[in-house]
Amino acid sequence: MEFKIYPFNTHTNYFSADIMATYKGKWVFCKHKNRTTWEHPSGWIEEGESALEAAKRELFEETGSIEFDIEPLCDYYIDMELNGFHYKGNGQVYFATIYSFGEIPPYSEMGEIGFFDTLPDNLTYPILKRYFSIAEKKLQAKQETILYSD
Repeated sequence: MEFKIYPFNTHTNYFSADIMATYKGKWVFCKHKNRTTWEHPSGWIEEGESALEAAKRELFEETGSIEFDIEPLCDYYIDMELNGFHYKGNGQVYFATIYSFGEIPPYSEMGEIGFFDTLPDNLTYPILKRYFSIAEKKLQAKQETILYSD
């Protein structure tokens, strides 16, 4: 079992793009149609797609986000079983600030989104706690920038 976090763009050959997203200062999580737990937007990188393109696509598909800024957060390497599936390889994590939502697409596997001040207790992938602190620092820095620029 292995999970390590690295600076952004440390690796190559990414299989997954993960997004830590906020809306009006709240964390955005989604709930799969077949689960009762919350998860961050994420998904497989498709053939010919960059990790950033996958992150943007997944953010829309899983939350209905239509206007947002997205930027690098970190890389990770994983080799472990989670929820009955073995994950092995490199992933990239992005930080998104969402400004507006449309509907979650009907083909999405997600059934709803929720807004949280902190991480929800019932997470599908508790491993994300390991890079959530990096996302919290990014959010705090963004809020301080807005506060001081006013």
